[in-house]
Amino acid sequence: MAASGFYLRNVLLTTFTSISATLVNQTVRQCPRFLAGFIQTRDSHYKRRKTHASSWWVKRKLEYAEQDLTTENFDFLQDQIKEEFAPSPIGDQNSPLREPPWARGKWEPGCYRTGVIARKIGIYPMWTKTGQRLLTTVLQVLDNHVIRYIPPEVHALDQFGKKYNGKLGCAIIGAEAADPQLFTDSYNGLFKNSGVQTKRKLTKFIVSPNAAIQPGTPLTVNHFRVGDYVDVWGKTVGHGFQGVMKRWGFKGGPATHGCTKSHRRPGCIGAGRTGRVWRGKKMPGHMGQERRILHGLKIWRINTKYNVIYVHGPAVPGHNHAYVYIMDSRLKEKQPVEPPFPTHYLDDIKEPLQEEYYDDELHPFGAPTVTFPEDEQDAKTAVKIKKR
Repeated sequence: MAASGFYLRNVLLTTFTSISATLVNQTVRQCPRFLAGFIQTRDSHYKRRKTHASSWWVKRKLEYAEQDLTTENFDFLQDQIKEEFAPSPIGDQNSPLREPPWARGKWEPGCYRTGVIARKIGIYPMWTKTGQRLLTTVLQVLDNHVIRYIPPEVHALDQFGKKYNGKLGCAIIGAEAADPQLFTDSYNGLFKNSGVQTKRKLTKFIVSPNAAIQPGTPLTVNHFRVGDYVDVWGKTVGHGFQGVMKRWGFKGGPATHGCTKSHRRPGCIGAGRTGRVWRGKKMPGHMGQERRILHGLKIWRINTKYNVIYVHGPAVPGHNHAYVYIMDSRLKEKQPVEPPFPTHYLDDIKEPLQEEYYDDELHPFGAPTVTFPEDEQDAKTAVKIKKR
């Protein structure tokens, strides 16, 4: 029996719909995330920022504080914590290294070293030997230790490590020692194998297998050198929910001539005949608290006494005392050459460390003031001013 026209029409529509849906899903999987956002699919939308912890993250802080301890018991616990995690030289029985020292790899071009966690202190002006003024951002590396190393084969099983195809591992770094009594047992359990005290901040860096560092190893500002270039990333200053005038710089509505309660409103949002608002329209919303990274910042100065590093520019994201993350620059022309690999160890020091290290182009503060000879025109102008 011959098929009717309505039957053929339904079959063709069903086939075309299934094929188009398959093509769209494959395109979303293969395209980068920023391209997938423009494809109008139901599952293509993603959040720009996260204001809550991930579902797999270990609960960190306690919901209540233990108040039944007396002053003597509290002081006793504090003394026990200090004795257990007291610093000691490598090789001693009380050293944080729980295993024999690992074999250290050799540096190769293109390999990834771990980074460090620092706090942004502020902006500081400096001058070069030619008299040029520049602004630097002061970052302090506070009590960094390696907590755990995840090999490439294990990291490839993670949803964040699949894209490296089992070629790169992961190093978990902790910063700023804190009182273990303020955190949960599950969070404190993350630090048992490393032998270091509970840290206030944790993050992970992608590293090459030859740049693996043993858990418990300290990381200082000597991990970097003066004159090298680094990438610094952090979260921008959060401003909360803001309108379009502050968030996007809109002009706003008229101040008079019948304007009522629309002085700072965005106006028409352009729905038009489609009956919907286009994706990416500038609207009121959460301002700031975005992840930003700066590439290729030069290190001008390093202070080894206070673990302070001075990087170029005042645009490092975040407010003062915010956490930032420093790593070797990924730019091809600014990658370091034979840096301390995989990090700077205390037993590798052949000469005593200096307190301050300056770049060759930077003018040290202890040096005499820079003076320049006056040009003939400037000398003539100075003479004329004196005669007046």
